[in-house]
Amino acid sequence: MSAERAGFKPAAVVKPAGELPPRETSAAPAGRIRPRHPWLLPRIAIPVAAAIVAVQLPFLYAALRGAAPVAVAVPYKDNFDRATLGDAWWSNGGLWRIVDGRLYSPGVGNNPLWLKARLPPDVRVEFDVRSEGPDGDVKWEMYGDGRNHSTGYLFLFGAWRNRESRICKLDEHALTQDELRAQLAATARPYPRQREFIEVIQQPFIQWSARRDLARMEKGEYWQRDTPFVVKRGDLKVERGRTYHVVVTKRGGQLRWEMDGQLALEMDDPAPLSGTGHDRFGFSSWANDTYFDNLSITRL
Repeated sequence: MSAERAGFKPAAVVKPAGELPPRETSAAPAGRIRPRHPWLLPRIAIPVAAAIVAVQLPFLYAALRGAAPVAVAVPYKDNFDRATLGDAWWSNGGLWRIVDGRLYSPGVGNNPLWLKARLPPDVRVEFDVRSEGPDGDVKWEMYGDGRNHSTGYLFLFGAWRNRESRICKLDEHALTQDELRAQLAATARPYPRQREFIEVIQQPFIQWSARRDLARMEKGEYWQRDTPFVVKRGDLKVERGRTYHVVVTKRGGQLRWEMDGQLALEMDDPAPLSGTGHDRFGFSSWANDTYFDNLSITRL
């Protein structure tokens, strides 16, 4: 009969003093694969990686595609007496086409039709234009990059429902030089008012920045090539159905826009745009039917 069946229990094993129990190891048994993070599983990692690449592709393409192509040279003339646009013109979209011997813009929403020619630093551009919409919205661009809207000088005739006409550098919504100077002055010396805690912390830095920019304006150092500003007037309206003859000249930083022999607007740019990335001409519009014709570009 065994000792256990007889009612006796085996004595406990006494471990020598100082001896520690064996440590458990975290190593997985041989042949067993430790689980991976769920994001590393192919069914998750591959779609996520594909989405990241898809989002970045337009930026990579824009960075690597280089300058816009060149197909024609200045001097250049085009009266659009043909059926199709041909290889001299390019656009991101907007259904640009020729109708009855005129270039037709069916409200392209700021998708310019770019001419594949490099503009010289000093140039004369002239053309005829007619708007058949009630809101004006005649537009063209000079010294852009040949691919993207608002990359050079924008000319707005009867913009925002025929309320304003502008020459804009890089941003059609920018301020005039006087408006920006007044804004900086108000920021440098704001009216006293109750402020939130974060505003109290930020305010000294904002005021310092405004004072610095005002000082740079006084020294003539503020207006750089990448600094947007505009000149504008509110009394220059588009008459529906009327054909205008437009002439724009650029000599250095002096831009002069004339219509039917009368001065429309002038801009004096302290840091004029020209050269690679700022050397293309394009027609444009926003929401109205617009017709362009008899384009002529000559070097000055």
